[in-house]
Amino acid sequence: MRPTLLLRLVAFTFLVSLAASAKEPAREETLLLFQQRRVSVSVPEGFIYSSGKDERGIITAKLSDPKERITLQISFLPDTDGDIATSRGRKEFMAKTFQLYVDGSVEQAMQFEELEPRTGHGTFCVFTDASLVGKSKLPPGEFLNSTTGIKAWGGCMAVFTLLSNGTTSDEYRAAMKLLRESVYEKPTPLL
Repeated sequence: MRPTLLLRLVAFTFLVSLAASAKEPAREETLLLFQQRRVSVSVPEGFIYSSGKDERGIITAKLSDPKERITLQISFLPDTDGDIATSRGRKEFMAKTFQLYVDGSVEQAMQFEELEPRTGHGTFCVFTDASLVGKSKLPPGEFLNSTTGIKAWGGCMAVFTLLSNGTTSDEYRAAMKLLRESVYEKPTPLL
């Protein structure tokens, strides 16, 4: 009887440790924005998620993979005039807001790409940090690439920055998929 009890205890311990070490499953987070608007963010499996509001009242979501190969920050702002919903409006906003990335980049210009989200409209640029090109080991917290952009829909915009050390990793693709297929406003039921 004792060997059976010991075997069950070992098996139970193994299953508990396996469950504890498993990646956190994909989940949906909801953020309450201005004017009682609710935005849904589908957090990829294993990603770490946090959100908060700064002193100006801007809501920001932050995501990273467990090994911090990528970090994604998304801030939500009103687009009361609907200017950012147009391609020109997004590009003009990005030219003003993200100019600081251009000077230190390999690209030395903004190369606009359409996000093509499931909901709304979006535009982004990828910048490569010229000071980090060719380095085999990057300083902690520094990333080779910065993908910056905007996703807009019906009076709201999400301004994002995705930091990575390349644009082909599984983590990078998961973050871009999140931006394309998630980060949308759930319709509220009529009362």
